[in-house]
Amino acid sequence: MQSDQMKRGIVVEGRGSQVKVRFEDNDQVISGWLDVAQRSTAGMKVFTRPKPGSQVACLLDANRESGVVLGALYSDADPAPAGGDGTAHFEMPDGSTVIWEGGTFSINHASGIVLSISGGKLVVQGDLEVTGDLTVTGQTDLKATKINGITQVGD
Repeated sequence: MQSDQMKRGIVVEGRGSQVKVRFEDNDQVISGWLDVAQRSTAGMKVFTRPKPGSQVACLLDANRESGVVLGALYSDADPAPAGGDGTAHFEMPDGSTVIWEGGTFSINHASGIVLSISGGKLVVQGDLEVTGDLTVTGQTDLKATKINGITQVGD
């Protein structure tokens, strides 16, 4: 059961690091600007602001005049992404994802380019353009690769 200080609501507007929240169980009252708690704000900064329509948990003062958004909550309308313990999953509005799951790291960009690192190997699916010097050490397989306009042919 929620106390008078803990409320769930729906974000209706955002600016900078703040949002306004509508409290459906309180006659649709809309809050003033509430700060959104972040993982870190100094040194390595991490920022996310819940978008309008997101369900959030808020900690409010006794008069419900000021407070802070503790974070967004998954729901039937916005289910959590798949993944087990130890999975970090970031999904962007354009559908791009960054996933770290048990030693495998992947970036799936909305453009169709995929980068993955697993088992000591980096795989790029899609076009790769290198600007600057490129040094390759070890065996290479350059079949059907174009370098300086010349197509490499392999057996």
